[in-house]
Amino acid sequence: MAAQRSTALAVTSGDEMKLVPARTWIKETFECGVSPEKVRAWVENKIIPGIIIDDKTFVDADRAAILLDTCTHIQRPAEQHQTNGNSSVASIMQGAMTR
Repeated sequence: MAAQRSTALAVTSGDEMKLVPARTWIKETFECGVSPEKVRAWVENKIIPGIIIDDKTFVDADRAAILLDTCTHIQRPAEQHQTNGNSSVASIMQGAMTR
């Protein structure tokens, strides 16, 4: 029986980060509508905490979860159709990062 390898990486540079591959983080965090390319852009633009290593995107899952938990208001969806929910998440997280 082969041992399973964890997909999370620990990187220390004074602060410890729990890095999770973008695809794994997306599956664990969103139901749909977020692509690995979108997450890469969020990491590159410092909207969410993460890092790009050898062209692979990793998200600091713990810090991103705190941002989502503290900056997201769960409300009943508006009756009108939203064209791009991803920009709402990005703007919420960007606001949290600049505080």
